[in-house]
Amino acid sequence: MKQIKKQTIEYFLKNLSSKTPAPGGGSVSALMGACSASLVSMVCNLTIGKKKYIGAEKEMKKILKKADKLRDGFLILAEEDKKAFLGVIKNKYSKASLKKAMAVPAKTARLAGEVLKLAKVVLKKGNRNAITDAKIAIDLAKLAKRGATLNVEANC
Repeated sequence: MKQIKKQTIEYFLKNLSSKTPAPGGGSVSALMGACSASLVSMVCNLTIGKKKYIGAEKEMKKILKKADKLRDGFLILAEEDKKAFLGVIKNKYSKASLKKAMAVPAKTARLAGEVLKLAKVVLKKGNRNAITDAKIAIDLAKLAKRGATLNVEANC
């Protein structure tokens, strides 16, 4: 099976809806984080270079770099979550496999908190024509954090 980040959306969704136990909610939570980070990047890109937002340009450039890095991190976590849960099943719910399965969504939740902070900044200072995108980034970051937290709790 291809890595999640190399799959088409259609392939991922078909795989997600199949009888296989992974990918599941943990991978989806990470992907929501990646979508949030991508929207933050979009707002930054729509702000940078605009005279109206020249005062925010330096900050938008910093946020853009962070958001792009977070997006890539979330994609890695989506794959790691899938592998971790398959490891739980393979190892018959051993303590070590469950510990790994808790660590991945815990990191997803932490990164979701980071992207949430960035999304709130671009909402305030970014291009007003992209306000809806910034608001959706906030909602997706919250969703990613909540989903990841639920997976940590389930694996406890």
